[in-house]
Amino acid sequence: MSRAIYFDHDGALDDLLSLALLTRYRGIALKGVTVTPADCLIGPAVSATRKILDVAGAHEVPVAEGVLTGPNPFPLEWRVDALRADALPVLNQRDPRTRVSELPAHEQLAQWLLAAPEPVTLLMIGPLTNLAWCLDAHPAVESKIAELVFMGGAIDVVGNVDEAGHDGSAEWNVFWDPGAAHRVFASAIPITLFPLDATDQVPITPEFARSFGRTYGAPLGDLAGSLLAMTFGCFETTGFAYCCWDSLTTSYLAEPELCEFEDVRCEVLTTGPSQGRTVRSDTGRLVKCAKKVDVEGFYRHCRETLTGMPEFSTQ
Repeated sequence: MSRAIYFDHDGALDDLLSLALLTRYRGIALKGVTVTPADCLIGPAVSATRKILDVAGAHEVPVAEGVLTGPNPFPLEWRVDALRADALPVLNQRDPRTRVSELPAHEQLAQWLLAAPEPVTLLMIGPLTNLAWCLDAHPAVESKIAELVFMGGAIDVVGNVDEAGHDGSAEWNVFWDPGAAHRVFASAIPITLFPLDATDQVPITPEFARSFGRTYGAPLGDLAGSLLAMTFGCFETTGFAYCCWDSLTTSYLAEPELCEFEDVRCEVLTTGPSQGRTVRSDTGRLVKCAKKVDVEGFYRHCRETLTGMPEFSTQ
């Protein structure tokens, strides 16, 4: 039996890499993809999503375009990455076949969940805005979710938000819409959380990115190498290393043993200079929180999954 997955991402380079990974996992049935207009320009992000599904031979998976926005927009200089990714030659060998839903993402997600014959897994590697709307508008969706796997938060490390008036303690996916994260954390949905504590352990290194050149000609491997190469210069321009935040979270669905986990009680702050911060709290929400990563195992997992070569090595 395949595990039914609905996937919500927000169009950044690592989000698109995550989609490529998802299409290769055995035992995973990707049922639908929603795109949140957070760390992307939504048009190019939806277009690139469709093209990746085509390249992976998964054009039957429907895509829905997000329209709901959060109060704290991502910097435009980050969001344009989707525009560049959509123009990559590996994604433009033919016109896309994957269809786009007529419903906006939040309504389509609710429809998918309500129609699910049994509880499903939600993989959300962008803000939680679409899910929060579903919970408010259609409370019955809560019982349809067996697990929410979410990339977000910073528990025992500093955040990555560097905005005027903010103390830097929050992670961007939560900061974009703190109210949505607070709403989801108030639900009874089982949450597996991948905060910066874990995801910052897997930076995109030159060696990792360039290793995909050794299998050049494999479409998803070529795509991965291109997306990873496009992250170069992040530290020089932002002061933050570009890490595999989303792809590590996605890898949990195929190889959960790549991470060690801790049960953590936490809550999301929604106001003040720490808005979006995810803090430990004795009365907070209990989540399964990733803490320690098998770094080399993760890099190997990505290379083998996307190149289709189990013996592939960087040596």
